[in-house]
Amino acid sequence: MTKGERFIVCLLAVLILSACQRVPEVELSVRTCAPIPEGVASACACVLDGKAYVFGGRDKDGHYLDSVWSYDPQTDRWTNMGSTPMRPRVKSVCAVYDGAIYTGLGFGEGNVYIDSCYLREWWKWEPGTNTWTRLADYESKRTISTVPYVCDNRIYTIYGTDGCFSRDITYYDVQTDTWHTEAEDWHRAKSVFGGVGAKVQDRCFFGLGNNTSNLNQWYEVHLPTDTWMQRASLPGKGRALSACCATDQYIYIFGGHYLAGELTGGEVFADYLRYDPLKDQWERCGVMPCGRAENQIAFTINGKVYFGLGEDAEGKMIHSLYCIEE
Repeated sequence: MTKGERFIVCLLAVLILSACQRVPEVELSVRTCAPIPEGVASACACVLDGKAYVFGGRDKDGHYLDSVWSYDPQTDRWTNMGSTPMRPRVKSVCAVYDGAIYTGLGFGEGNVYIDSCYLREWWKWEPGTNTWTRLADYESKRTISTVPYVCDNRIYTIYGTDGCFSRDITYYDVQTDTWHTEAEDWHRAKSVFGGVGAKVQDRCFFGLGNNTSNLNQWYEVHLPTDTWMQRASLPGKGRALSACCATDQYIYIFGGHYLAGELTGGEVFADYLRYDPLKDQWERCGVMPCGRAENQIAFTINGKVYFGLGEDAEGKMIHSLYCIEE
């Protein structure tokens, strides 16, 4: 084989490899919803009876919040539901079980070296009667950025952190009001801070995050048996602090941060993607109308995906909320 022939073969190999790695793109229609009156970042959100509820976070001045906001897509209006009985916090968690919202954990204002800033309290809230019930406290101080899943009578909160990266799996037993932590196991996804996850029907997925490097790992996990199966990685750079939610068909990932210095490629992302579990395939959906953003929220109401709030690349609060029309 001559040098020219070898060059052509190599060129063809590169072109074939590039074609195989090309990420499908899909065009989705996005409409703007009513903005939240007071911008928040690093909040948590869940959906109950056709309304979204947003808990805590921090405001434009960096103050931590104990507020609850409700969004009703039927009227396209936000309502301030008042304050929770909890200490103001960021990076908390919430989940819906049997007609009630369970929420807590997160980080309170103060020094990262003070254990009491890692908030372990856990509450049940019934919005219809505005009834708050204090439940058993969380077992550890790895309370920041846990990812929630509801499976049977358990609310799982996984991969929380206390400033150190973890691969913790902890669950709350609703029937016995007790917490249980599984022994750490190296067969799980890499330990991270700022990972995301969601549940598509009965299938749970988790990935991304940072553990001194930015990861694009993506796993399917069967939590009751602690079984982890590696799936197609997120295309491109890894990221942390993205927003995530799911419909019955797709998991959506919004924005996030490639954590690094300005001179070493640090970047806040403006794109959003979706993952198809049936095909084990990612699709690029385009650029968010708000541009680069992190620490947002995302949720699904009646099959429609909503995303927004958070902060932009300069740390300014984003008030906007958007809805994807599939």
